[in-house]
Amino acid sequence: MRIDEIQFENFRKYVDTSIDFTENDNDIHVVIAENGAGKTTFLNAMTWCLYGEEPKIKDKENSLPTLNTEISNNSENDIEKASVAITVSGDDLKLIYKRSDIFKIHNVHSDYYKNNGKREEWIDQEFTVTEIQGSESNVCREREECELLVASFIPEAIKEFFFFDGEQLNNYFLMSSAIKDQVFTLSHIFLLDEMERRLKDRLKNLRKQGNPNSDADSKLQEYNNQSKFLESELKRYDNLKIAYESKEKELNDLMNNLGTAPSIKDIEKRRNDKIKQKDKFEDSLNAKKQELNDLIIKETPKIFAKDAFTEALNIIEDSRDESYIYPIDEDILDDSIHDHSCKVCDRIFDEKLINYIKSKKAKLYLISPEDKILDANKKFFNRFKDISENYLKKEKSLQNEISNLSEAIESLEDEIKEFYNTIKVNEHLRESIDRRDELLKILPNKKSELDNLKNNNETLKVKVQKIHEEYLKLLEDEDEYKEISAKIKLCTDSLAVINDVKEDMMGETRDIIQDATNEKFFNLIRKSKTYGNIKITEDYEVKLFDEDGRPAASSASASEVELLALAFILAIHSVSGFESPLVVDTLLARTSGQQRLNVAKSCLNVSEEKQLLLFLIDEEYSEPVQRLFKEKHVSEYTLKESESEKIIEIRSR
Repeated sequence: MRIDEIQFENFRKYVDTSIDFTENDNDIHVVIAENGAGKTTFLNAMTWCLYGEEPKIKDKENSLPTLNTEISNNSENDIEKASVAITVSGDDLKLIYKRSDIFKIHNVHSDYYKNNGKREEWIDQEFTVTEIQGSESNVCREREECELLVASFIPEAIKEFFFFDGEQLNNYFLMSSAIKDQVFTLSHIFLLDEMERRLKDRLKNLRKQGNPNSDADSKLQEYNNQSKFLESELKRYDNLKIAYESKEKELNDLMNNLGTAPSIKDIEKRRNDKIKQKDKFEDSLNAKKQELNDLIIKETPKIFAKDAFTEALNIIEDSRDESYIYPIDEDILDDSIHDHSCKVCDRIFDEKLINYIKSKKAKLYLISPEDKILDANKKFFNRFKDISENYLKKEKSLQNEISNLSEAIESLEDEIKEFYNTIKVNEHLRESIDRRDELLKILPNKKSELDNLKNNNETLKVKVQKIHEEYLKLLEDEDEYKEISAKIKLCTDSLAVINDVKEDMMGETRDIIQDATNEKFFNLIRKSKTYGNIKITEDYEVKLFDEDGRPAASSASASEVELLALAFILAIHSVSGFESPLVVDTLLARTSGQQRLNVAKSCLNVSEEKQLLLFLIDEEYSEPVQRLFKEKHVSEYTLKESESEKIIEIRSR
């Protein structure tokens, strides 16, 4: 089936417009728009119409309603609708999918407007599917029937294989677990799961019929208890696995959306640590300043007296010889001179010695009492001299400490300012970042818990199987219960067969997809000597190898990675049974030059098998690509935003 037309009515910026995808030779259609000109809204409109969701809106709680704001602000009607209708056709059948949000329009004087600041109030949603075959038409409104008709076009469980974003191709192959589940849905393996469940129920009922009078009774009871416990543990494992995979997908989405956005909580903690460190340094700085101030106040007078202290010491030194030559009383000296003999030792003085003593005695009278006081306080003067000399050293040391602390505080202030700026830049992402950090913290433990439970269950399965074999042996020994034993064996064998079939189907499906991926990739890439083959693992990881069997994915160019993803998508299409269109956003954004032209040529090849809708920005739609597409008469459309930025028009080029 292919998309014939999409009609918009008051859906966001698409007020009353439509786009007609008329089939051409290649059935490839290009929609070109500048950034912010409505391309994302267009893609959201398609998935919203079919599935009621807009995947490209990240913050749905704070997003605008689907109703165009100009309509809601200026409408004179009581009721307005925002609608999208997609018309598809194939095999003489036409289906029109239409979804509408219904709004009540309140007066600007109403209580609703006063309380909510808006006129529109969402009251309901309608979804219909109109079937047209020949001249007959039927409008379906029942939810389940409508969902079945959507599933006949593109089932919601596998919509990622039909609507995908070219900018996310690098991360596409990281979703292997999700891809595996979707492939299982396509291959209908879930039907075998249902058969397995019913057989287990039958086995459970048969085992309840064991002989209560035999030894099998206690063994059956043990088996039933262990089986029940195993069943609960397997169910617990499934629930844990679903929860883990959901959180893992949530984390992957957050990592893709956030990029390298840092942890705000971590930055806040580091900022607070720096603030505490800065406060501590400021306390130290103030203490050092006070210490310097106290030093100046206390020691300044002594510093000013330094020269006086030095002069006093010089005087003491100069007069030292003169002041201390007379340890004997002055009267004794006079008597000794008079009698020409020493009154202490009886030595006889000659004239020369008497003249010497007289000259020295004369000098003694020249030494003032103040000099003697200075000499008596020599220790005091020396101490203050030392204080004045040490002052400069201590003052310089304090100034250095103050300078170092000031520089450290200034550096911390710069770091704190940088932290504040980083927090401010990422504040709008705080909730997402906190959630990412929380998931990064808890997921490893959840994975460990999941792995431990899986290992325990494997051990428990072996134990239960052993008890079961012992129970069957006991039953076989009793003739009257051989029939029950045979039925139990039949059920057990059937379960084994189902498991084998499941394994075969999973392997066969994977082989088909692997072969198709190889075929389509090498048809698209048009290279035979660079790469050898592609292998798909049991977990649906896509591995690219060179001719020598060495891993080559890391050396592939951006366009080659795109072609690999495109080939894989087309291989999935080949096993899905759905010949629905392929809708790709920004497929050429990650390529340039010849690589971009090669991808564009590959798109022409793809469109020979199915309808292809390409959504591109102006930068992607380069001159060589335009020339190539025009030669093949590719349909081109542009999205143009009005001057008021409230309405988007769709134009054919």
